[in-house]
Amino acid sequence: MSPSGTEPGDFVEFDYDLIQAERRQHIRDVLNEVRPKLEKETGVKLKITNDGNDLVLSSDDQVRFRAALSPDGRLVITDVKLSNRL
Repeated sequence: MSPSGTEPGDFVEFDYDLIQAERRQHIRDVLNEVRPKLEKETGVKLKITNDGNDLVLSSDDQVRFRAALSPDGRLVITDVKLSNRL
C-alpha cells in the first residue's frame, strides 16, 4: 500500500478500520467458497458469524471452523472440536 499525491514530509493517514473491514470481507468471500465443501464433508449445515476479530463457521451455535489472518497475511482456517480444543 502506498499513498499517492503526497510530497516528502506530508503526514499520511490510513483508515485502519476500512483496511480491517476489507480483510474481513475477503475472508468472508473465501469462507463462502469453501463452505459447501466443508458442509458436504461434515454433513452439517454451517453458517458464518463474527467472533471478535475472527470469523467462524458454526452449526447449532457450536463453533466448527475458525478463520483468521496470520501475521504474514495468510488465511488460516482451524477445525475446532466441540470441547473448544483444536
